[in-house]
Parts: sequence; C-alpha cells; structure tokens
Amino acid sequence: MTARVLHRAGWLAVVGCCTAVAASCSLFRTSVPANSATGRHSTAPTRLAQLDFGRDAVFAQCVPPACPTRTPKTLASEAPRQPIDPVALRAPVEPVAPASVPPSPATQAEPPRTITVQFALGSAKLSPAARSRLDGNMGDLLRARRITIIGRTDSTGPLAFNQDLALARALAVRDHLRRTHPALTATLTLQARGACCFIAPNDTLAGRAQNRRVEVVFQMDEEDQP
Repeated sequence: MTARVLHRAGWLAVVGCCTAVAASCSLFRTSVPANSATGRHSTAPTRLAQLDFGRDAVFAQCVPPACPTRTPKTLASEAPRQPIDPVALRAPVEPVAPASVPPSPATQAEPPRTITVQFALGSAKLSPAARSRLDGNMGDLLRARRITIIGRTDSTGPLAFNQDLALARALAVRDHLRRTHPALTATLTLQARGACCFIAPNDTLAGRAQNRRVEVVFQMDEEDQP
C-alpha cells in the first residue's frame, strides 16, 4: 500500500515539472497572427537588419517584430566616399635647382720681390746709388714678414775670397737697413753665395758688374696684400 502511494506521488511530480517547463517556454514564444484563410498561425520570415549605423554598423538576422525600428536618423546614409587614386597622391616633384654659391676667389700667394744693388770690383761698400735704391723701397720692406739678403760676386778671383766678399756685401746691406729702421732686425736673414748664380756672362765688364751684387728678397705680409 505504501509503495503504491509513493509510486503515484513520483509520477505526479514528473508531470508537474513538465507542465512548468512548457509554461515557461510559452512565455518566450512570439505571438504570430493566424492566417485568415487557414486559421493556422504562419511562421514569420527572418530578415537581415542593421543593428547600428555609420561606420559602426553591424548586421544580423532577426524575426519581426524583434527587429529594430527604422527612424530618420538610422535611415540617413553617409556621404559616399570618393575612391582615392594612389597615382594622384604621388604628385610629381619639380626638381629644385641648388642655389648657386659664388666661388670664393682663390687665394694666390704673391711672388717674392727682389731689390738688387750693385758693388764695385772687389768692394763691399754701398754706393750712394745703392743706398738710394734701398731707401726708396723701405716702405715695402717695412711691411714684409721676412727679408733674405743674398751676397753675390763675379767669377774672377779665388773662390774663398769671393765667398768672404759675398758675405761682406750682404752684411753691408743688412747694417744699412738696421741703422735706418731697427724694427727690421727680426725679419733679416743673410746668405753668401760667392762665384755662383750669375745673371750675366762674366766675359765682359758689363756682365761682371751685374754679377757683383746683393739681392734683397722679401714677400709682403698677407694682411698688406691688395
């Protein structure tokens, strides 16, 4: 008797659960109007609906009336985008000519200048003409950064004598410059070249007279050059 009662109670519980599940499913069922001709409910077709708008728009399938309602705002369409031509983006670049830079004038070193004074045969004494020539070029000598005084002789006489005579003639010119302008002392350099470096033939009196000389070689300071 007790087992039969328990068996009936179990069946009643199962039936109650099924009824509850069926009732809950009916809550989510969308009511669809019945077809007037057949009297049966027709199944509503699904359609593709836009769930957003603009660049963020997404599309999904829905069943009316669960689909979103269209409004003037959602129906507004964005302006059509113009296709971008990649060739148009690459605008031709016009070549730009480099700015012309005027060439700087080449700095050319001024060639050395030479003042030549003559001496009598076998003498190392400055003549009035030699002093006058040195004094006339004193303005340039004062602007020179270095002055080289070179004594010369002709080819007559012993070599040792000519060497001493060439040095004596160079010393005579140096002493005159130092006495006239002591500031030139730091720029003066001596050389003696006896019986050497002739500028004229020694077989004539005139040629030997030209070879008996002192050469004052100097170069102007760069700041004083034009």
